[in-house]
Amino acid sequence: MKKSDIIISKIFLYGLPVVFGLGVFSILYEKGFFKFPDSGLTSVWHGLSGLALGLWMSLTVYLAIRLLISETFREGVLTKITFMKERDEREELLTGKATKGTFLMTLALLFFLLCLSCFQVSIYRLPSEKAINGKTGVLTLGTNIILSQKQAMLAPPQENYRKNIFSYNLFPISTTGVILLLIIWHIFWYNFFMRRMTK
Repeated sequence: MKKSDIIISKIFLYGLPVVFGLGVFSILYEKGFFKFPDSGLTSVWHGLSGLALGLWMSLTVYLAIRLLISETFREGVLTKITFMKERDEREELLTGKATKGTFLMTLALLFFLLCLSCFQVSIYRLPSEKAINGKTGVLTLGTNIILSQKQAMLAPPQENYRKNIFSYNLFPISTTGVILLLIIWHIFWYNFFMRRMTK
């Protein structure tokens, strides 16, 4: 790796606890746990914390782009994060098998998440005047393929006369949560397969 990449990576890592601390402090400040008189010092603090966060975000974007375009940097960083070791031909063979197993497990998870994001289930009761064949309990099943946030915002609202018992029509995890889940899932299963094959 380039010396500049090593320096920027260390700044990124050392900046993580600082950014985390600033985030916690900001949340507590907004909730009123800390109260400071309006002064020039407060403005300076906001400016410095904003500058630190902006620089750290810029470094994050730079490192993410470097991971995409630089094979040397990608291999140097991600092999350490995933605890990947290839010291001899045997470990190279095991790495290939573990990578295949991890790929298939991740693909299985993606199919499962696709099902969760597409399927809709609703159980509700209708008022007696809107009963269907004398029955007020309704179970509806459906699919909903949304490819953009704009489509999700245009989803039709539910009727007010329904008395919902159970409703599932939105993916329960945020986009950030899904990405984080996939990263952790990928690292976990790679190391799981490697440990199982080296025993």
